[in-house]
Order: sequence, then structure tokens, then C-alpha cells
Amino acid sequence: MPSNPLFIDLSGVRGSVWDDLLINSGLFQFAGSNDPVWRDWQPGGSGTSFRLLHFNLNDEIYFSCQLPHTYKEGTDLHVHAHWTPAKRGNEESGSYVGWKLDYTWTNINGSAFAPSAVIDMSDTCSGTDDYHEVSEGLTVLSGTGKTISSMLVCRLFRSDTGTDDTWTGTNADAPALLQFDIHHEIDAGGSRQEWVK
Repeated sequence: MPSNPLFIDLSGVRGSVWDDLLINSGLFQFAGSNDPVWRDWQPGGSGTSFRLLHFNLNDEIYFSCQLPHTYKEGTDLHVHAHWTPAKRGNEESGSYVGWKLDYTWTNINGSAFAPSAVIDMSDTCSGTDDYHEVSEGLTVLSGTGKTISSMLVCRLFRSDTGTDDTWTGTNADAPALLQFDIHHEIDAGGSRQEWVK
């Protein structure tokens, strides 16, 4: 029996157990240039208007996050941009949006941060106004050797590296970010010790 009475061992569960590491938009940092803009979004064209960040080409945001104590050490991370075409879904049907994540990731007291790498999350618009789109990283973030409390420092941006962003609308007609999240495997409800799994 674990020494921590709140520790939940999921290692005997068949298959992977997953969770989301949600990046709250209130934590985004802005560079001061190439910033996405908070704009009104009124789903269906009536009712309440909400505020979402609309990304023009080359707009960017910054954030950092820490892997939780539930993280299954050494496993890969899967990144996702949740977004909506807002009122431009019909006009931009099949258009690519070049979502990218620039990141560096290291363990606590483990090593220096390495030069950053970019994950491509480019995806096409479904063609439906106000649709909940999700763009997944075309590759994973390798978790080899990574532990709980490891840190990611990130830049989420929209760019075109040739043909992976064909969206034509700008400003209020630019794609709008709903949420950014990271899927990670879990193997316990926490860690048995403060810094060690």
C-alpha cells in the first residue's frame, strides 16, 4: 500500500489513461507586436457576443506550463489548438490554418533548456460557421526522460511555411482560438513524494 493515502495507482488499468493540461487564455503573454486581438464572436449571429483571440498570419502568444504530478513519466505529449472559423467557415471551407507551437521542455533541477523546436498543427477549415475545430500536432513532443514538474516554455503562432496557411480573411475574419491544450498520459492520482513520482 502506498505511504500516501491519497495516492491512486492506475498502473493496473488496461490501456492508456489520458488527461488534459489546459492553458488558460488569461495566462497568455503578448509580445507587443504581431499580437492576436480580442474580438467579438456571436455564434449563430444572435444572442450574446463572446470575446476570442483572432489570429492574423504571424500573430503569436507566449505561455509556460508545468507537467502535473499525475503525468506518466517518460511519455509523449500531444498538443491541440481548439479554434473556430467564426463567421468565415463557409467562405474558408478547405482553407489551411498554419497553427504552430514553438517549445522548449526540461526537467526540474535536471538540465538546461535546449534550443526550441516547432510542432506543426496546420489543419483545414471544415466549412461550417462557428464550428469547433481542433488541430492536432502532426508529431508528438517526445517525453523520453521527462518527469513530473518538468516545464514547457512555449510560443503559439500562426505562420505559412509554403502551403500550410491559405486562409484569406483578416482581423475580425481571422480564425479565433478557443483553447490550447496538451494531452498527457497519467498513471497515478499524484506522486508519492513532493518531487519524486
